Amino acid sequence: MMVFNETLSMSADEWADFQRLTHAPWKPRTREEFDAMCDLGAARHKADNTDGCGWIRATGCSAMKFGPGGEMNFPADPRRLAYVKVFGTMPNDEQLREFENAPPLRPGLKSVD
Repeated sequence: MMVFNETLSMSADEWADFQRLTHAPWKPRTREEFDAMCDLGAARHKADNTDGCGWIRATGCSAMKFGPGGEMNFPADPRRLAYVKVFGTMPNDEQLREFENAPPLRPGLKSVD
């Protein structure tokens, strides 16, 4: 995605991903439209409880919005989304580093005497 003179442009693949994630009815033309479609996508996932985990998908939609300094957060960072799937919140940089450096979580069976 690119921003030039306050106008957004997305490739066909980016548009398809954005539409799939947010159910957006049209390509956003401005940052405001982009953020609004992220909010609407989050609200829809919460209301529909998409795939039984609407809150995870809603958090992902909210995380794609432009940052306070105008930084782009789309396409979504799959590493941060993996953290969200485990903990349900968006990580800060330190939490993400700890998560990535932790040994993998593996469910296991233990024998009980």
